[in-house]
Amino acid sequence: MEIIRIKVDVSVCSGCLSCCTTCSMAHEQYISLRAGRVSVVLHPFESRHQIDICRQCGKHPCLVACPEGAIFRDERDIVRINDVLCTQCKICMDACPLDAIFWNPVSEKVIKCDLCLGQPECVQACPTGALSLMILKRDMRRKSQGGVE
Repeated sequence: MEIIRIKVDVSVCSGCLSCCTTCSMAHEQYISLRAGRVSVVLHPFESRHQIDICRQCGKHPCLVACPEGAIFRDERDIVRINDVLCTQCKICMDACPLDAIFWNPVSEKVIKCDLCLGQPECVQACPTGALSLMILKRDMRRKSQGGVE
């Protein structure tokens, strides 16, 4: 089974925000920098930018922290939020070491990258390659996490 992840290379990010706007349109059907599952923090005077997006990290601290069991890992190894179970307590937001779980003020829901369920729109929209698709084999994921599934 192949596992997909998004690889981030901030050194080539132009700060165009295409990833953010494409993500919000794909998930919410409107464009808003606050509604995307990816955030770009612009640092124009430092010639660098910060990209905050869920990396589907191995220990899943958001999943562990969720008191309602609303965060789960699906059959494709994608960590997702079950909107029905989520009470919007935001504990997962505090637990995320990458600040990659967001609050959508319009829908009043906690949101995070779900890799567009296999076809990340932000990767396709990124004109510089700052976001790219990484495909791993399941056994490679195990090795990279010290044998832990």
